[in-house]
Amino acid sequence: MTELLIIKTANAGKVKSVLTKNHIEHQIIYTEPLTDKKPSKKDKLREYIEMKSKEDIFANYGEAIKDKEREKEIALWDQADEEDEEELSKKYAR
Repeated sequence: MTELLIIKTANAGKVKSVLTKNHIEHQIIYTEPLTDKKPSKKDKLREYIEMKSKEDIFANYGEAIKDKEREKEIALWDQADEEDEEELSKKYAR
């Protein structure tokens, strides 16, 4: 059975080494250094800029997906128009 275990410790290196030494299968999903200091204005600004850049990336990605869907729809309409024109030309060419 696989479980997700979240541990907050000052000795993460020791925990990792014990797991490795004892051949315990594990995967580190996320690691974050914990600090007691308050974030400075620079840190807050950096976080804000990173957050905004990620939002922009996802917004642009969403628009790109919509553009692709529109292109597919236009291609289908063009194909349907061509097929209709072929049918009409066959029908009235006789």
